[in-house]
Amino acid sequence: MNKRNKATLSFYKHLHRIVLPEISFFRPCLQLRLLLLLLIASGTLFFSSSYAQTDTLTVRGKIENLTVRLYRQAPEVTVARVNILQSNREIVRAAQLQPDGSFELKMPLVYPLEECYLTYANVVMPFLGEKGTVEITLNGDSLTKSEVPIRFGGIYATTNNRHAHFYVAFNKWLKANPEKPIKAATGFLFWEKVAQERDRKIDFYRTYQTVKDTLLDKWVISSLNDAAKARFYSYLSQEKQKLPLAISASTELDTNRFFTFAKADSYRQFTNYAIATTPNLPESSLPVNTLARLILQYVPNISTTDSLKLVGYVQGETAKMRELRWLSNLFNQKEDTLRLIAAYELYTRKFDAAHSAKELDYLKAAFYAENINNFALKNLTLWYNHLRPGLKNPYYVRSLDELHHIESLDSAVIRAVESKIEAATLNDPTEVLPGIFLTNIPPFLDVWSQLKRKFKGKIVYFLFWTNDEWGRRALAEANALRASLPPNSVEFVYVSEYKTNDDVWREAAIKSRSRGLHLKLDESQNDYFVAEWAVTQVPYAVLMDANGKYIRRNAPLPADREGWSKIWNKVFN
Repeated sequence: MNKRNKATLSFYKHLHRIVLPEISFFRPCLQLRLLLLLLIASGTLFFSSSYAQTDTLTVRGKIENLTVRLYRQAPEVTVARVNILQSNREIVRAAQLQPDGSFELKMPLVYPLEECYLTYANVVMPFLGEKGTVEITLNGDSLTKSEVPIRFGGIYATTNNRHAHFYVAFNKWLKANPEKPIKAATGFLFWEKVAQERDRKIDFYRTYQTVKDTLLDKWVISSLNDAAKARFYSYLSQEKQKLPLAISASTELDTNRFFTFAKADSYRQFTNYAIATTPNLPESSLPVNTLARLILQYVPNISTTDSLKLVGYVQGETAKMRELRWLSNLFNQKEDTLRLIAAYELYTRKFDAAHSAKELDYLKAAFYAENINNFALKNLTLWYNHLRPGLKNPYYVRSLDELHHIESLDSAVIRAVESKIEAATLNDPTEVLPGIFLTNIPPFLDVWSQLKRKFKGKIVYFLFWTNDEWGRRALAEANALRASLPPNSVEFVYVSEYKTNDDVWREAAIKSRSRGLHLKLDESQNDYFVAEWAVTQVPYAVLMDANGKYIRRNAPLPADREGWSKIWNKVFN
């Protein structure tokens, strides 16, 4: 089945998906191997975490000439930014408009100076923010008439206003002078062409911007540089080519404190490149000194004699063959925990041999982000507590703290669900949050027949989703779709494919805040639905009428406004 993607909003946003490869085993010493298979499995520890407080940007403003019709169409303003460890998921804050059109929201910031995107109705505009206040005014009368219906005040007002005009002019120029496809046999030649394209855009900016603005120069030029790096690393990843040494200085990661969407994407593409091109180690195992260190750190109640022996291994002593069983017994006391920790240690060891200390520091932090969708919170917490102390860059630490804080917000609900889900049935699901129901589906149950009976007399929207970037995005976007439909007119059912881990599925349903019924299929049920609904791509939606007949197989996804407008009258009239 194909994956659906979502178009980006500007030349600064280049969002791509990275798949982290599986990580395998450990080695006790150079000559001696511990014969323990280390598959990545669920850990059992749950640690508390500290969270470094971020700076706060206040965004306030007003929609002038706000009409009742405009308010109904667009009742809120949103501001988005990204985390450098996870550029494919925006952090969004929304503000409901007041009767006079005013609004205010607060956005946490990790870097001292960050690019954010404001969205209202048809207006999408980037701006710079830092600790303080940005003021924004939009004219409701000119939203569709003026190319720049927005004015900035507060911090960096002059730069933000100049950038707004450049941003519109640039996109218009780029449409009239589009990029040409780049074909190149080597990374060196590809970079030459990418750099030429970058320089063409920079030349346009310098011709357009006749007033000197140092901050604007830095914003635009650094964004174009990082967009070029992202494109280059994406090419290297796809072609499985190594970075040519001659241009490594030109494409190195930018670690300054000025943070943009393009920089986040360049880091993501670098991670993709590192994963795709860094060879696996000849020995998929950990050295004995590392193993000893981990046992000392995670296995409780070790005797003094054993501790001293382990300390000796940490300091470089060689393990003897007869001590293998002893090491195995210690390892088995915390096997689930040590399997997860060993997976991270192998990941860092692999990249340590091929990348600089600066690059490795980022890749260590990125390990957490790359595994968010595939592991339960208890596993993520274990990794978070283990890897955080080893990070050097303070902004990677703050970025990691932010991600883990977001992932942990529903920890109490997640723990409570574990004891309730087994008793939940299709007709008596567990309400984990207001309007959010989870049910346990027994194997081999004829789910489709029961669902049709349960929702007889009601219009039902089924969303079949997979545990990936697009599936989780569609799951979250269902909230906005539900809010746009006539109240209580459509029932929502979220169907998860069978491959998703049960704990991960439950947590995804809770974190999405998608109101409706959530269920997870087994393999035979999954195959039945794929055939019955003729699923050819995922995520996939189905719309049923009150008589249990199809209104539309391959119905519009939650964010497909144009698709919904085409079937609106058929559904609601």
